[in-house]
Amino acid sequence: MSLLLLLLAAAANAPVAEASGATVGAPVDYGRLIDNAIDGNRVIQADTMLAQWRADPAPGDKAGIAIAEARLALAKGQDAEAEARFAALAQAGMTDCRIDEGLGIARLRLGRPQQATELLRRAADHCDRSWRTWNALGVAYDAGKSWTLSAAAYERAFQLTGRPVQVLNNYGLSLMAQGEAEKAAVIFDQARRMAPDDARIISNGDAAQIMAGRDIERRAEDDADSWAKRLGDAGQVALRMGDAVKARAYLSRAMTEAESYQPKAAAALAAMGARP
Repeated sequence: MSLLLLLLAAAANAPVAEASGATVGAPVDYGRLIDNAIDGNRVIQADTMLAQWRADPAPGDKAGIAIAEARLALAKGQDAEAEARFAALAQAGMTDCRIDEGLGIARLRLGRPQQATELLRRAADHCDRSWRTWNALGVAYDAGKSWTLSAAAYERAFQLTGRPVQVLNNYGLSLMAQGEAEKAAVIFDQARRMAPDDARIISNGDAAQIMAGRDIERRAEDDADSWAKRLGDAGQVALRMGDAVKARAYLSRAMTEAESYQPKAAAALAAMGARP
């Protein structure tokens, strides 16, 4: 089943969150609680629980704390630190699919997709229900232009997550890289319905529309300056495509329809030898 078809069932298949409270009197399972917080993008909560765990560890908690520290660094976007931490755990002989996943994602973010791919494959083999693993594997396959494999990875990630916008964004970018702008526009339209104010989705969706030969449309939520920024970005996309006429039209509109000065649009027009 293609991801386009899977979209139709997305709303009906959102997973129910599991209760995360510990049983009264039982030891606190900090590792599970921190994993749940990180997976839910609750970084501050995860940081607080990790500090509590470090302050009162049980015997044998050292490895779990080290994995949590590495995962938290990755969640904070501290990719070099996360890579170093995960690599040290792997070199110490620890076998845990969270290490393979984390090390693979860190290396992917650091621009080393070839090193990431095998790690992510191994993580998918051993923990095949992690949407983050499959999503990252799709990005790694895209870097190698293995389009069939990346599409299958994104479909698996989409099936597993209740937060599919990131997966849809990456799949849309994959389709754009393949020159499939029409299909990418469909994906970004669906993502925008789920996250109407996500600037990344709006920008990428506009780019797909321009690449597909269509004009972008102003949203009711767009004020003059946010609309001007979208027009300017559309002009930059047209410029990269080599369509100087469309680029000039969008950039000129960005200047004339804005309430405030648009330096990027002005600079692009100046580089083209044009004035709004």
